[in-house]
This record gives sequence, structure tokens and C-alpha cells, in this order.
Amino acid sequence: MTAFLVSLDAVSAWIRHLACGQTLYFPQQSGQSGLRFLPVDNDSEIRFDGYQPSLAPPGKKLAPAEEPLFRYRVGTDGIPVIQPVLDASPRILAGVRPCDLRGIHLLDQVNQQGHPDPHYLTRRQQTVLIGCDCLTPCDEHCFCDAVGSLRWRENADLFLTRIDGQFLLEVQTEAGQRLVANQNFPACPDLAGLKAHIEAQRAKPFGRQWHADAGRIPGIVASQWSSPVWDKHVERCFSCGTCNLVCPTCYCFDVRDDFQIEDPSAGQRVRHWDGCMLPQFAQVAGGHDFRPAPAARQRHRVKRKFEYLNERCATTSFCTGCGRCGRQCTAGIDIFDIVNDLIDHAEVTP
Repeated sequence: MTAFLVSLDAVSAWIRHLACGQTLYFPQQSGQSGLRFLPVDNDSEIRFDGYQPSLAPPGKKLAPAEEPLFRYRVGTDGIPVIQPVLDASPRILAGVRPCDLRGIHLLDQVNQQGHPDPHYLTRRQQTVLIGCDCLTPCDEHCFCDAVGSLRWRENADLFLTRIDGQFLLEVQTEAGQRLVANQNFPACPDLAGLKAHIEAQRAKPFGRQWHADAGRIPGIVASQWSSPVWDKHVERCFSCGTCNLVCPTCYCFDVRDDFQIEDPSAGQRVRHWDGCMLPQFAQVAGGHDFRPAPAARQRHRVKRKFEYLNERCATTSFCTGCGRCGRQCTAGIDIFDIVNDLIDHAEVTP
């Protein structure tokens, strides 16, 4: 693995240079609402200090809120001609924090399983990831260390760590190597020593921590089907679905067929985001609802993150600890608090 020690100005200039050749997304201020992953242009500000998680995670760039799956037209013979829609345009996601890198890794897994999703995977194959480490918690909501996301870098093509006014830039893949070719960055003389120094600088403890060992949580969540904790945390829930929409690992969607009013023989099939906290999510034909109560929907959401998908993807947690759901919830409901309350309830309930 190649590693360089690069100045802050050189890294910023390099990112601008990359943005000249293809679409590059970087977390930037968006009005008063916070950071969003937006395309870098001549007016963009490349800043690495004062980071807080973007409103929507960068992985959503691989699964847009609304996207056409295919377009169709009925021919004169009455047979429809279907044209798939696949986005194969190259893109770079830069400044991706470890929690969001892990979120993309988990999305990669679910989209490769069963019937692989060609729409997600086509975008993913054309996407280069430039990760960026965290040495201090982004704010009081994060719990990335508790779920094993803090030191995640497995799927990054390049990885940046800011230390002592410079950046350690590590190349992890051939795609990453191509992005630093001909840059003449100075090599890192002592990678092992510098990484030990970096780890010594990392805040400890890092962010919020569970009330029990992380390995016990799937079993605890599984045992708490009838826990009063579900009703406690849903009392103030509006079922707005914001927690689903900002989550790095929520991937549910609905599908609709749209035809052109001016030409009913043509149209498209479109999918758009859906979320398990929305009241209509579990409704089926005939009007039956498998989870009409908000508490049941909340329980399903938590079990997906800490029990069901853990088994499916052989991971310790399908939550990345980014804190977005608690940070963005209008009512201040936080999945971290729910799980800790489940742990506490399990400790006093035989």
C-alpha cells in the first residue's frame, strides 16, 4: 500500500483537480440546514474542519430518492418495447467518514444478495470512494465506536487522516492509485510510526457507548419483543419517516408505473424511497396492515438494525452509529437510547 504525507492546501487543490474531470461530491454547507454531499465546482469551499454528518449520507448518491428503472413504449403490434435505465456515469465521493464507508459496504452486501440490483451496482462500479478519518467525535449524537464503525476503511479507494496540520493519504486500491498518479506527493517516511501517533491522538472514549458488550445486543433485542420500551419511545413519534430517510443503511423502496398523459402508449416504471416508520408501509392489498401501531413499526426498525440484518449479512450491527436519526428526529427519538433502554430492561427482567 502506498502512503503519502501531504499538506492541507495540496489536498484541497488535488480534490478540485479531480472535480474538473468528473463529478465529485464533497460535504458542503447547504444554506442554514447543514452539510450535504454536493458537486464540487469553482465556487465550492473544500473544508475538513468543523465537520458534522451530512443531512443525507453519501451512500444515497448510489440509490437516489426517485429513479426510473425502465421506460416502455407499446408498438403498433401491441407489444411493449422496454428500455432499461442504468446510470453508468463515473463519480467520486470524497470526504466520506468511516461510519458512511461502512454504510456503503452494508448496502453493497444487500444489493448483491438474492437478485442483484443492477441499478445500484452499476452506479457503485463507477464510484470511487475517498474516505476521511475522525479523531474526535463529530458531535454528541455519534456512537460509531460502539457499533464498530470508527476504524472502518475497508471499501475506501483512498483514505485521508488529518494529523499535525497535514494529511496522511493512503492508497488502498488500483482505482485510488490512478487518482494520485503524477501528483508527486511526498511519500510518508514512517507509516507505522505515524499511524501509532494518530491512534494516540484519537479521543477515548470515542462518542457514546452501550450499557453492555456489543456482542450481546442482538440477543438482548431478540428477547425484548414485549418490552415496555417500545411504547415508551414511540409516545412522541409522528411517524414521519425522517429516521429512515437519513439512515445510511435503510434501503426500502416502493415502485409505481407512470404513463404519459399525452401519449398513454409510453411511460416508465419508477422506484422511490419508502420507510418502515411510515403508517402505510406495511399495508397490503385489501387494506390489511401488518404493523398499524407506531410501537410495532419502531420495534421492526430496531430489530432490522440490530437483529434481522445482522444474521443476514453476518455483521455485528446494521446500524453505523452516525447518529443521524436522533439528530434529525423532530421529536428527539434516538435509536441509541432505545437500545440502551432495552439493555437496562433486560438486566432487571428475568
